[in-house]
Amino acid sequence: MIEIIERAEVERILSEPSSRVPEAAVAAGTTASPMTRFRADVSRFVNGAEHEARRARLEALLDGLDPAALAAAAAAHARAGTCARDIPVAVLADALGFARADVLPSLVEVVAAAYPTGAAADPETADAAVTALLEASGAADPAEQVLRVQLLVQAHAATTTLVERALAPARSRGADAPTRALLESVLRDDSPVPVTRRLVPGLLEGGEMLVTLHLGGPDREATAERPARVLAFGAGPRACPAPHHALAIAAAIVETIRTDGAERRRDEETSPDADAR
Repeated sequence: MIEIIERAEVERILSEPSSRVPEAAVAAGTTASPMTRFRADVSRFVNGAEHEARRARLEALLDGLDPAALAAAAAAHARAGTCARDIPVAVLADALGFARADVLPSLVEVVAAAYPTGAAADPETADAAVTALLEASGAADPAEQVLRVQLLVQAHAATTTLVERALAPARSRGADAPTRALLESVLRDDSPVPVTRRLVPGLLEGGEMLVTLHLGGPDREATAERPARVLAFGAGPRACPAPHHALAIAAAIVETIRTDGAERRRDEETSPDADAR
């Protein structure tokens, strides 16, 4: 498999209409596992008119979610001490009307691990997690159940990793940079989703080749006046449909945790026992 790391070339391929994603279709007449069926029914692993139709329904779901309300809910979770890793799923699930919010983050984490390729360390556990999430989605229409779960799964890995990297001590502790700048530095320099794959025509005579595209590779066209391209949310017609939602949630979590941490440090420094230490 060819790997492409230069950002200009990655962006070109992502924006090229003839580049396709590897599909997760289920052959007619076959019985598929819940995970296999789920991947076949989401918008991410299908091309052409079917992708456009599913993407339109996904965007309609997102249009009903207010990023400011998501941010407020994320901040409330962070102040309440909810594990930062669980907050993106908890907030989105609540906004979408899921049931069983207390167990959803762990279920989503299991599905997210197998989601990119369909390979699960424990297929039975992954299948059970998919089934439980679909049942908890709160939607009567099976197609909408899938899309609601897709939003949770795709938000989990990307948004959680964005938050964790922004809060990493090397980047965040004592930093004067605003939270938004920290997030932007992660997106630019340490993409939470490191790679994606495309089937690209023309690389093989009479056919197409599967290539791995690095979203955080070098950008040789970057200058002091034009910073490196940001491809963390992809590019072209299949770019992430929810960057504003993801950034709203991530910024609220990171800002709340940073603010609370700074306040605790100030309290410790000004406490009566500070001189004794």
